[in-house]
Amino acid sequence: MSDNLDLNIDNNKELARRIMVRLTEQSEPEIMHTLSKLFPKAPAMRLRSMAEDLGQKRITAENEFFDQFESNFVDKSIFNILSSAETDPSLLLSRGQYDPTKFILTITCNRTPFKELFEECKTVICEDCIEKRITDFQTTNEYSKRPWQVKLDKVEGRRLNLCKNCGQMLNPRRDDINLQNERLLYTCSYCGHKGWTKAK
Repeated sequence: MSDNLDLNIDNNKELARRIMVRLTEQSEPEIMHTLSKLFPKAPAMRLRSMAEDLGQKRITAENEFFDQFESNFVDKSIFNILSSAETDPSLLLSRGQYDPTKFILTITCNRTPFKELFEECKTVICEDCIEKRITDFQTTNEYSKRPWQVKLDKVEGRRLNLCKNCGQMLNPRRDDINLQNERLLYTCSYCGHKGWTKAK
């Protein structure tokens, strides 16, 4: 059911503020999707602007968010869900925070020691390969093609003789390689990338 919602009645303003706090901890595509459910008749460009402001925690975001309740229809069932208006207050206290859930994933690539022997591995950086596979998420949601962010850090036991740009194996005979202060400096003969990697 959609209707206007007066923030000055009952504790609506406090419930709306609770929704805003939840939204500011998420990424922009998820905020945009949620706002489109909360304000189903609002112009998409206005919601997109508000999602960007909330996602980046701009100081204008709060006023912009509250203004939406005065000028747009609000889906009250979505409002109740997002504000936890009908949830036991003790459950809200135990929740504590609305930070996105972080998962730890360990991936071990058995090909890395033999990278030069696999054609599909020769010209790709291992991090790019793994990230592409993880982020290949199929969805029909127009606002969020990928619900998670992937931050991939190199482990200490990685190979040193790989170009960070193209993934090619570095070879002292054809590439310019120089070891300095625990750094391996190189110029890749394949792509021309000048870079460095930790030597230990």
